[in-house]
Amino acid sequence: MKKYGRDTFVAGLVMLVLFILCVGMLWPAQAETYPAVLMVVDLDEHEDVVIAVDFNGNEWTWTGIEDIFPGDMIAVVMDDQDTEIIYDDEIIDLRYCGWIEGWMDI
Repeated sequence: MKKYGRDTFVAGLVMLVLFILCVGMLWPAQAETYPAVLMVVDLDEHEDVVIAVDFNGNEWTWTGIEDIFPGDMIAVVMDDQDTEIIYDDEIIDLRYCGWIEGWMDI
């Protein structure tokens, strides 16, 4: 059996570290996303801002009133910005999904 010297061990260790670093660069960490449902509570027509709340009472805003009215339900995809707190999360996609009175008729 052949014995490997210190130089061979160091070279192998360096190659392993470089391999791990290369894989990490090719496979970057993804930000986590999650779905949420918001209810529109107010519109600031002067500033073109929609104000909505989630189930926990957190308030979210975005620009672009268009055909949105208080009582509308909006499905959103949120980005957690890779943090544990919710207050810096960002809306990355949203879709209209009905109005609250429409759900009550079902």
